[in-house]
Amino acid sequence: MTAPGGLRGRAERLLQEPAPNLAEILDLVSDRLGEVETMFRDNLASPVGIVREIGDFVTEGGGKRVRPTLHLLAADVAGYEGPHDVLMACVLEYIHSATLIHDDIIDEADVRRGRPSVNHRWGNAVTVLFGDWLLSKAMEMALRAGSLRIMEILSELTQRMVEGEMLQTRYAGRADVSREQYLDLIERKTAVLFGGCCETAGVMAGLRPDRCRALRRYGLNLGMAFQIVDDLLDLTGDSAVLGKPAASDLREGKTTLPVIDLLATGPARAQDLVRAIMTDGRSDGPETTELRVFLEEGGALERSRRLARQHAASAAGELGGFGPGPARRALESLPDLLIFRDR
Repeated sequence: MTAPGGLRGRAERLLQEPAPNLAEILDLVSDRLGEVETMFRDNLASPVGIVREIGDFVTEGGGKRVRPTLHLLAADVAGYEGPHDVLMACVLEYIHSATLIHDDIIDEADVRRGRPSVNHRWGNAVTVLFGDWLLSKAMEMALRAGSLRIMEILSELTQRMVEGEMLQTRYAGRADVSREQYLDLIERKTAVLFGGCCETAGVMAGLRPDRCRALRRYGLNLGMAFQIVDDLLDLTGDSAVLGKPAASDLREGKTTLPVIDLLATGPARAQDLVRAIMTDGRSDGPETTELRVFLEEGGALERSRRLARQHAASAAGELGGFGPGPARRALESLPDLLIFRDR
């Protein structure tokens, strides 16, 4: 028999507790994240030496592991108690890693996370094939979960991510990209994978379709907020912390939301400056500093931050139908933590 005020009192106490910080959130899934790291490394084994060589290099590069963390927390919120949460977390990180590798080839990037990129070290031909190998490996591993619906989700999100990459190549170097085109692009390239991280957890737990859709919408909104902030950091962050030069996106011909805003609302000098950096690749020095001043004083940065906060609030709002507990509080706190990050 439940003690007086038992379940209701416990729920109220949980909701009143202070929001967890990032370390506390990671602590909820730290053991399983360790298993993800082991599985990530072990499944890169191959009789082909070059696969092992690149696989070791990619594993050593690490990463924030945002997507595995998100999947594991969503699995906890969904009440999943089966054996495949670690497996799917690894699958999702493989898909993410493959898209980063393909991104670097297309962008001709030399650096990833402060180290030489895979394409810089091994060349484009081998690197694109390794990215393809990772995607193939991810799908082979996902089959072990025994769910056709999960395979459908992974297939759909992978297609949409590739479409996003194709669209980005069409937009490269263009100063006429619209806000709507930008938002569609980042949904495809980033947010759909966040949505998949959450939706697959609901499917594994056997949740009703409407609850799975709520988890997907949580992930989509979180992914939108994450990418908008990522684009803001490219313009405002510390190059040493980010592991890449300031305004790298603009130098590579990518027009992000603050820049689109500035092109629409800023003075002629600001517009000329944007086009000069895009054309000449001038991402360091006084041009970048001057650009930041225009972005800040004209309100473009704040308007982008506001949209990121709106998506973050929408994400948290999707969790109302799930029971209280540490995982739900973690997911409710995660949007703000991602918004206020410095890398």
